Amino acid sequence: MEDILIEGGGGGQAFGDIVKNELDLSVSDESLVNQMFFLDIFKTDEDLEKKEHIGKVEMTYMDVCMAEEVGMSNFMLFDLIDSEKQGVYHYLFDEDDEPNSEYIGMYTDVIYIDEIFIEEKYRHQGIGSTIVRELPRLIRNILKLRPGCLVLLANPFERKGKEMIAQRDEGKIEELIKFYEKNGFTRIEGTQYLVVNMDYR
Repeated sequence: MEDILIEGGGGGQAFGDIVKNELDLSVSDESLVNQMFFLDIFKTDEDLEKKEHIGKVEMTYMDVCMAEEVGMSNFMLFDLIDSEKQGVYHYLFDEDDEPNSEYIGMYTDVIYIDEIFIEEKYRHQGIGSTIVRELPRLIRNILKLRPGCLVLLANPFERKGKEMIAQRDEGKIEELIKFYEKNGFTRIEGTQYLVVNMDYR
């Protein structure tokens, strides 16, 4: 019988996994104001002897608390990375650079989901929905992070060889937004950004 194996890590080093919902906990390195983390998704047999890579989640951890300690504004923290993350800053923080309580809970750090991808032949089997619904638990229990919220941009893309190509089709974008809403995310009104407030999970 086939099953799903999820391996997680940060900074290029694997340090945790979930196998059949049994957690293997470990601690992340929190030495930077923003860090890259990943979850790799595999299809595997019952004995975990064979595994096929079928998807991934890539994310950026925005350490708002640490940025404040080193004298960096939240705007600088988000703008430091790219325009996509800078764009969401204006919804997550108010004009005084304070967290917007509608989107960010008592833990003010933010995880920006850069990419969630499932290979085409493994779609429509509930794998993507399960991963999206379980993201708060995976992030807390595997990556040992406690952000105030998860945020992402509904940005569909497909693999062309080794390259990932963004799909600009409005229908596909709305379909993706509905998918995330169905699986626990809330749309920031008038945008393609979606949020899960971790305090309520």
